[in-house]
Amino acid sequence: MHVVIIGGGAAGIAAAHTILGSSKSHKVTLFESRGTYGGRALTDDTSISGFAFDKGCQYIQDEKHNPWTAIAKELGFDTFPEKVDDVLRREEEDGKFVDEKTTAEPVKEVSDAIEASYEEARKQPNVIVARKPRLDTQAEMFGHAVSEFGPFTESAEVYQYIAADRARVVSYEGDGNAFVTRGLGTLVRAYGLELKKRFGDRITEYFQTPVGIVRYTGSGVTVVSRSGGKTVAADAVIITVPTSVLASGAIAFDPPLSKEYRSVFNILRLGSYKKLALKCNRIPDELEVDTNYYLIETEPEGVWKYYRLSKTPDVLVVHAAGDFAMALDGMADKDVFALFKKTLQEAYEGLIAYAPGKAITNWSRDPDALGAYSYTAMVGGGPSDPTALNARIQLKKPVSGTVHFTGEAASLGFYGTLSGAYDEGVATARAVLGVSG
Repeated sequence: MHVVIIGGGAAGIAAAHTILGSSKSHKVTLFESRGTYGGRALTDDTSISGFAFDKGCQYIQDEKHNPWTAIAKELGFDTFPEKVDDVLRREEEDGKFVDEKTTAEPVKEVSDAIEASYEEARKQPNVIVARKPRLDTQAEMFGHAVSEFGPFTESAEVYQYIAADRARVVSYEGDGNAFVTRGLGTLVRAYGLELKKRFGDRITEYFQTPVGIVRYTGSGVTVVSRSGGKTVAADAVIITVPTSVLASGAIAFDPPLSKEYRSVFNILRLGSYKKLALKCNRIPDELEVDTNYYLIETEPEGVWKYYRLSKTPDVLVVHAAGDFAMALDGMADKDVFALFKKTLQEAYEGLIAYAPGKAITNWSRDPDALGAYSYTAMVGGGPSDPTALNARIQLKKPVSGTVHFTGEAASLGFYGTLSGAYDEGVATARAVLGVSG
């Protein structure tokens, strides 16, 4: 069997390993629009000397149950545990800043109210998690940001995605997360590079070669690069590119896909997530390592999350998410850095000094991603309308038996994660091969 895989991220890599490892007679042709493997798992290890900046996936979630834990061990990648402690950097009436736990009232009241709304909303298939917060007080802004249903978890706002989809997410109590010392994106890339080492000429790789057209029938497919320079006929195609890219029409289908699939691409949207990293040569002692700090920004309105890791204490890593991240992606990089530095200096009375070395992401503007990771959007219909909730299930259904979509957006229990992408890549490959289980 010959299978074309479009996309060299975690799902595409997992699918390729599964197909090629199942029989010496199988072949894979892989198209990737970037210059190497990794997709949205991307490590920048050049912008800041001695620091691996993961622009996409941050760490191995639920490490005891995550397939990437075994892959890291197999490939000789060291990991270290995430140590979680969350602190709010709150401004008092006199302009001074104090540190406060996220469980402090009235912040906890806000996050508890969001959770209560979620618990009620999850009972029906098409209801948003919570209404839009007022965000007119520090408590509202912090409570919204630190909620487990907020943008730092979902890359979307609580009023943009449906609760019933989130209710399907699987979590493992007491199962921690692990950072990859050399970068999680570096690990994913290394696993992709193993394909050629293990399977030789049974895999053909076309990098920097975006696909333009997928022609399909019930008996096979023909995939044509956007430039027209590469045309490959195969038995089936597995498409792992983000749903946002599919929704943009970057890949044409002949014959055109049904309205059910076009609707799925619109429902399974990618939220916004932004990261910065800055090297420092002076950091105040009160900004402790292995602690997530939260700080309010007033224009554009949002909340920053920032921290230092004990292994790289001279690097400050900064996150923004949801509508705030989308607004920041619309700004020039230099202005985003300047905005954060100004806000941080006010919060720490000018005690931070920066050294050469910085990095930043712009996922909303990246043509190969057009966002961070998927959420199921509220797109209308009544509370009992199952259309949106069924979108991930519909995405899994093959077209004419030869066109298969997969990736983190196809995962019910682990969407938005690297493990979800891996699992769905394996499952789709097995379906193409006709292997049950």
